[in-house]
Amino acid sequence: MSRSFGALLGAAAAALLSTASVQAASLVIFGPSTWDALAPGASEEVNADVLAKLKAGFIAQHPDVTDVTVNSGGTITDGLSRLRNAVLAGDQIDVILCAANPVNTSYARLNLISPVDDLVASLGDRFTAGSISNFTVGGKVWAVPVSAVNVTTFFYNKDIFAKAGITPPATYEEFVADVPKLTALGVVPVVHQGKNAWMWPLYYMSSLAQTTGDKQMDFVLATLQGKAKFTDPESVEALKLAYGWVKDGLLDPQSNELDEEAMKSVFFSGRAAAYFGGSWDVPSLTQNATFQWGVFPFPKYQKEPGKPVAFGGAESGLCVSSASKNPELAKAFIAYAAQDAQAKIMLDPIAPIATSLKGVPGVDTPVAKELSTVLPASKFLDWVWPRELTEVIQREVQSMMGGAETPEQAAANMQAKLDQMVAAGYVYGK
Repeated sequence: MSRSFGALLGAAAAALLSTASVQAASLVIFGPSTWDALAPGASEEVNADVLAKLKAGFIAQHPDVTDVTVNSGGTITDGLSRLRNAVLAGDQIDVILCAANPVNTSYARLNLISPVDDLVASLGDRFTAGSISNFTVGGKVWAVPVSAVNVTTFFYNKDIFAKAGITPPATYEEFVADVPKLTALGVVPVVHQGKNAWMWPLYYMSSLAQTTGDKQMDFVLATLQGKAKFTDPESVEALKLAYGWVKDGLLDPQSNELDEEAMKSVFFSGRAAAYFGGSWDVPSLTQNATFQWGVFPFPKYQKEPGKPVAFGGAESGLCVSSASKNPELAKAFIAYAAQDAQAKIMLDPIAPIATSLKGVPGVDTPVAKELSTVLPASKFLDWVWPRELTEVIQREVQSMMGGAETPEQAAANMQAKLDQMVAAGYVYGK
């Protein structure tokens, strides 16, 4: 970062503080879950070190600030409740460490955070493609992305593939043809963390992209606006294609019994050849896999008009709490944290393949370079579906993949939930 550009950023932060008189104050950074940390996924010790470095630098620049603390805890599932309860209790919350999913589905809609369009504008053209849009809801920006950039991908055991005499499949049909070669080795072709319902829609999203000709977002928006339905042919076909992974013998039907740890245990032990996840798993594989592993994108369905896409992008940001008694101080901290030097302190411990900031590169590894070729990633659809609808979609796809209902029944139940919400007053964008 040039000296002049650093000075401009410092001036931007100072200007934000000068818009209101700042008395001696502490700053509280709130993480709705343990994952919502300064360095998401890193250990408590690492996060404590990151906080110490950021705190020292920020107080040096703003001596009126007496302390900077972080309050992160709880599960991802309970994150919204934990945040709302803290607000209702009157707890001090200035900056929120916010994941893109709840920003899009809950935090903005429930007025738990304040728009930061002015702050983002003051920071200039420093964010990577798609990073700001991941936190844009209703035409307003709700978070400053200081984040690893992640993408969905398949991970595979290179040793098993070589023993079976196969290569990473470019098409779904190729992968199905490989099933007998893998099962002959006593290996499950694909395993999944099925007990985690929120992971199942990845198969539906990835299939919907292809059935809609890569216009999955347009379809989702049309559905929420009442101009399309989950029971339309593109959606039902996407559900059928998703279920095909089980029906055609690729995906282990027992996956609904596995959580993330159990799934990885199956993969690391060599009992499964591949699994569908995201680049957030790269550190885990690097540390635990005792075999050569690689990645390949979601395969192409030969008869569908769309091409395969990867979902993801910037997933973590810094939000201004609408309950903060000192929002200008909160903005000043976010402006400080978004500078390259501070962002690097937060992001280096998690070894990202790429980041939300042009001045903070990802790690220089062959896998990172391969995964970066699919960027910018498409926005996760469950960042757009309202939370109540997402929960139903998760359960319906989970039930369908477990064979408890047909794709047509899953589509009908998904549409029934949306119709119920509309009847109760739901209007997209409000």
